[in-house]
Amino acid sequence: MSYVAVVHNDLDGTCSAAVYARAVGELPSKVFFTEPTRVHKLLKEIRLEGLSEVTVADLGLNSSTVNDVVEAVRSITSAGVKVRWFDHHVWREEWARSLTEAGAEVHVDTSTCGAGVVLKGTSSQDEVSKRIVSADCAVDMWWHDDPLGEKLRRVVEASREYSWKEHMVRKFFEGKVWDEEFQRVLEEQVDLELRGYSVLHKYYRVITVNGVKVAIALRWKGRPDISYAAQYVMSRSGASIFVSANGKSISFRSSSYQVREYAVKFGEEGTHWPLEGSSGFLGLGGSSSR
Repeated sequence: MSYVAVVHNDLDGTCSAAVYARAVGELPSKVFFTEPTRVHKLLKEIRLEGLSEVTVADLGLNSSTVNDVVEAVRSITSAGVKVRWFDHHVWREEWARSLTEAGAEVHVDTSTCGAGVVLKGTSSQDEVSKRIVSADCAVDMWWHDDPLGEKLRRVVEASREYSWKEHMVRKFFEGKVWDEEFQRVLEEQVDLELRGYSVLHKYYRVITVNGVKVAIALRWKGRPDISYAAQYVMSRSGASIFVSANGKSISFRSSSYQVREYAVKFGEEGTHWPLEGSSGFLGLGGSSSR
């Protein structure tokens, strides 16, 4: 079997690619890391010669691009290449139906993380994959019930280079869930994160809107991660909503309000419902709402 994997550019996407590779017993010829807003373009650019399958994981759909995604999937399946799509974000029923009609095999399950959907969808009983999924879901679903999750998140996301995440996919495929390299990278990342928290106060201000405290931030370079920074800022400032902008996107987080509605008003369909007791972050394919 010759296949390529198209996954979200984060921990969950990386774990999804590794769990699928272990399920089928083979690494993909190429792993493409992308964002939900760009997945339709990437699918159209994949060279299909010699491929038997395109596997997509941890990538939700948006109302603005779904038609282009369906068109790209139909082109792939029409060429005789199978498409398998695994995701855990909120989909409209017609989206899944359209992709299925275009020839894709679609697995959507909001009860677990992306890698968890892959594990279920492939009926894998692999113990290493179960360990990876446990750690991944602890972070991606904000369950925080597996301490390995916070460690792996920092290691996987230590570099923006796709080659690093490909390296991580290979190590997971080989059954290495933790080793000396992981420990070294973790220690480096924690040092950077702590330095980032020490200057975070320079990047946000708190305002009151209709009696509700809102923390508004301009995005910074480097650590800490936006989701963890949001929790830090809200807990320190008493804000109920966190909003950040980086010039290209706007991100909402809240533990008290249905901030997905703000994302919808801004023209994009948020695909991640807030989880009770969590940060309530809403993302397009697992990241922040745009």
